[in-house]
Amino acid sequence: MLSLREFTDEFIQTKLQSFEGDDRTDEAVIQAIGKQNMDHTDREDHILRWLNKYRVLLFFPPEKSREIAGQIIEFADERSQAPLNQNKDLILKEYERLRGRISRVAPLSPKSGKPREIISLTSKALWCCYPHEIPIFDAYAERALQVISRLSRMMPSQSQPEYACFIDVWFQVYQEVKPVIDQSNLNGYPYKIRVLDRLLWHLGQPSFESQRDTPPKLEGR
Repeated sequence: MLSLREFTDEFIQTKLQSFEGDDRTDEAVIQAIGKQNMDHTDREDHILRWLNKYRVLLFFPPEKSREIAGQIIEFADERSQAPLNQNKDLILKEYERLRGRISRVAPLSPKSGKPREIISLTSKALWCCYPHEIPIFDAYAERALQVISRLSRMMPSQSQPEYACFIDVWFQVYQEVKPVIDQSNLNGYPYKIRVLDRLLWHLGQPSFESQRDTPPKLEGR
């Protein structure tokens, strides 16, 4: 069975290129977030295209989606330019600030009348603002981390909110595989933290590999 590091190396060698089409859209939204002199509507459009690609605005009324994009821009323009240094506490502080902004304008669930869950939306929007720092939350990545946690004895601290648990284990895994990522040829892609995001998304898909692929198996440390 493969170790986490071996699995990461195999993923980079055989699977990472399948995400190359995402690199251009990643860079476009990051540029739009950072350019305060860009037309405001153009900035919103870039953000909406990126978020819609990841289906985190699914069934949101268009006007509400645009309000959310506006809140993300305001957050981005007010953020500190100091790096978060991949520090969990600093990340959670920024996450809660952005989550609060999005919550104020996000539509309620039409079925329950209650606020929608916006963990994935918030983490993806936050990554656009801090692309070297933020683990992206989604159901596939969470599922993969839960399996790795059991196999590798990587556990989050108790009594934490969902995103805090997620990034707790996420960074434990990242520290394990970071030497492999650092030594790999990423074809100029600068956001190394995104390699693990893509690996977890691939690993957490609710399907089996096709017979054309050789599915690597994980073992604990």
